[in-house]
Amino acid sequence: MNRRRITCLVLVIVLLFAVESRAIENVRVAYPSISTSVFCLIIAQKEGYLKEEGIEAQLLSIRGEIAIRTTLAGEVDFFTNAGSALAAAVRGVPVKIVTVFQDKPGWDLIAQADIKSVAQLRGRNIAVMSPEGSLAVVAREILRKNGIDPTKDVNLVTTGGDEVRFPALQTTSIPATLFNTAMSLKAQKEGFTKLAVASDYANLIEGGLSTSSDRIKQSPDKIFRFIRAALKGLNFFVSKREPSIKYMTEALRMNDRELINAIYDLQAKLVLRDGFTDDKVLQSMIDEMKKTTKVQRDIKISDIFDLTFVKKANEEIKTSGWKP
Repeated sequence: MNRRRITCLVLVIVLLFAVESRAIENVRVAYPSISTSVFCLIIAQKEGYLKEEGIEAQLLSIRGEIAIRTTLAGEVDFFTNAGSALAAAVRGVPVKIVTVFQDKPGWDLIAQADIKSVAQLRGRNIAVMSPEGSLAVVAREILRKNGIDPTKDVNLVTTGGDEVRFPALQTTSIPATLFNTAMSLKAQKEGFTKLAVASDYANLIEGGLSTSSDRIKQSPDKIFRFIRAALKGLNFFVSKREPSIKYMTEALRMNDRELINAIYDLQAKLVLRDGFTDDKVLQSMIDEMKKTTKVQRDIKISDIFDLTFVKKANEEIKTSGWKP
């Protein structure tokens, strides 16, 4: 009898171990630069929210247009560059935005110290991550509204992510570029000039998660669990200032506490805690992107966004009374 019990116990342990091993799924997420979308995923990983959902996240630094291609190829599950996703989806690329963490761009147009106005950029180079990415879209809008033709009066030069553009600015290899909150504040502290605030010129998603239409059809449960964990990470970020700043310090590899505090305070103000925004705002983004991409066809919100997962996750979290 004892032998049978021991055998049964061993079988149960083996089965439980096998189930637990199968339950952990890897999710690959591409990101162009460290942002709120990335912070919330780092927090979700560190605080165990992803593990609770049976998920392990792998964060990969990949530029916007390449992230889209790798997602469509099935090599990446999600990418955080929602602005690039919006531009691609409007053109008919089968990708969808599944969360909106930030509905206003937090970038600043930063230039060399001797450049004091947007007008002084005429005839110069402006560095962007990709020719059709969200940075390029916003740069063109800022230039147009300052009387500069982005196709004739300046050169938009593709140079890569922050890790490339910031050193290029420091060595005067580029006259100007757009940076997110963290890099903008760092650049200003080093004496570079802030020429424009992107949110004053464009209505565009900066933070969020996007995936392929095929992935949504193939793995809806996995997508829901991942988004639920990410949403918890986002709520932690907004609610827990000190621990979030600690995670930011590690992710950004910065020791300047004053700078980190400023980054956090600016980012926290822009975050959409629920993970989505009003339909009116979404439609205006689509309409503006149609003008930018010169697309004429009618486009509905549901053609670009699938917010059913994040709305359901948000409702579940609130109903359960969960707090970070």
